[in-house]
Parts: sequence; structure tokens; C-alpha cells
Amino acid sequence: MTTFTSSQAAAVRLVSGAAVTAAIWCGLLPQLLRLEPIARHVALMEERQVDPSAMYYTELDRLPLRPAWIERVLVLWPEGASAACYTP
Repeated sequence: MTTFTSSQAAAVRLVSGAAVTAAIWCGLLPQLLRLEPIARHVALMEERQVDPSAMYYTELDRLPLRPAWIERVLVLWPEGASAACYTP
């Protein structure tokens, strides 16, 4: 049985992680594009000229604020307590 030093073990983990990432990126993901639902979605996005790398959170619709009744029912912190010093 081979024993590795800590630096050798780290190198093995790094190479293994890179190999798994490369296999997923270059093998699995391209195969997923051949599945009909994903192919339809990609075609629709290309037809609409959607650039997925250009979406920012500022372009998304704003989420609605919490209704007032939630503020009355839900108490995040008791009156006078701060988050830093609160212990239940």
C-alpha cells in the first residue's frame, strides 16, 4: 500500500478534482444539451437572443415587500434586544 505525504495527498486531491470537473464540463454538460427539453429551452433562448452572461440581479423584477401582517405576527428580535447580544 502506498502512503502519501500531506503535499502529495493534496496534489492527488487537486488533480482528482480537476479531472472530475473536466469530465463534467467537457463530457456530461454537452450530453445534456442533446436532451429534448434542454435543447428546446436553448433554442428558445437563442431565438429570443438572450445572452445568459448578461443577466444581472438589477435586471430582475423587484420582489414584493413583506405584507404588514407579517411584521405584526413575526417578531425577529424582542423589543430592545440587538442581534449581536440576543441568546434564546
